[in-house]
Amino acid sequence: MNQFLQNNSFLIIIFLLLIIFILMGGMIFILYKLLTQSKKELPPLAEVITPTKLLSEKFPLIPLPVVERYTCIHHKDAPSVGSCLICEEVFCADCLVDHESMHFCKEHFRTYANFKWKQITDTRTTPDHPEEGVYIHNFKRDIWINKNIPSFVMTHYKINIENDYIESFIQLNVRLEDVDKLIVELEKYKALT
Repeated sequence: MNQFLQNNSFLIIIFLLLIIFILMGGMIFILYKLLTQSKKELPPLAEVITPTKLLSEKFPLIPLPVVERYTCIHHKDAPSVGSCLICEEVFCADCLVDHESMHFCKEHFRTYANFKWKQITDTRTTPDHPEEGVYIHNFKRDIWINKNIPSFVMTHYKINIENDYIESFIQLNVRLEDVDKLIVELEKYKALT
């Protein structure tokens, strides 16, 4: 075997160099394709079908499906960076106001600043029952879309690292003047869902 390697060492070296050049050429070609490939644009709207659409005939209070947007509602070329807690529309960095870890569009930041707010729910969800607070989000959307009543949902998390367990607390905040009316409506809404 050693005699074979000694007699053909030149051919073996040429063969190995050829393989190396082919691999390098393939890598250069792939890199070139990746760098020159035009970026695919995200569609401006993508509809997410949710179970709410299926239940809307049986439970008319449940809002229409969520529509996701990838660009600012005011600046079609600017990517969205977050959504307003009140209207749930998406906005670019120039249109979104950050206040105490809450995000509002400029119009609804004025709404937030001009009213006193009160939390009317503190629903606990767990990994075993994550759906417990869905009705709060749906109710919030319903009163905004159908009645133009502003409100916002805050979610706070409690994390137990030792047991790998996460709880969330979903809190609906409404204007002080709407508290009594919305507590009653929320209970009726919860009973329907």
